[in-house]
Amino acid sequence: MEKNKPDMVVWSQENGYDSRIKQYPTNLGSTSFDLPKVDLLKNESSKKMIDAFNREKQEVVERLQKLYQEYDDSIMVWESKISFEPIVGKTYYLYNFNNIKTLSLISPNEWNKHDIFIGSFVLNSDRKWIRTK
Repeated sequence: MEKNKPDMVVWSQENGYDSRIKQYPTNLGSTSFDLPKVDLLKNESSKKMIDAFNREKQEVVERLQKLYQEYDDSIMVWESKISFEPIVGKTYYLYNFNNIKTLSLISPNEWNKHDIFIGSFVLNSDRKWIRTK
C-alpha cells in the first residue's frame, strides 16, 4: 500500500502514529541521545579484568609461598633426628640441641625448653609435616 504521509511523520500501517513507542528520537525537535562511551567502558572493563588477574596472581603467589613453607618444614623435620616411628595425626615437637635438630614427643611446656624449641608439627596422611605452632 502506498504511504500518504510525509517523510517527517512517524507512521506505520501496523501501529499508526508510533513515534511515542520508538526507543530513539524521531524528529529534529526530539531530545537527543548519546552513544555509550565505549572507550570509557573498555577502560573500566580492562581495569576490572586486570584487578581480577592481579587478585588471582596474588592467590597463586600466596599458595606457592605456603607450599614452599610446607616443603621446607617437611624436609627439616624428616632430616632431623627421629628416635621413634611417628604416627599420622599426632603432634610432635622439634628442638635444636647443639645444632642437632631432634623430634620429640615432649612439648616445651613439659620440660621448659622454650629456648631451643623450633616448632610443633603434625604428620599428615601424605607424610608431610604441617607446622601447627
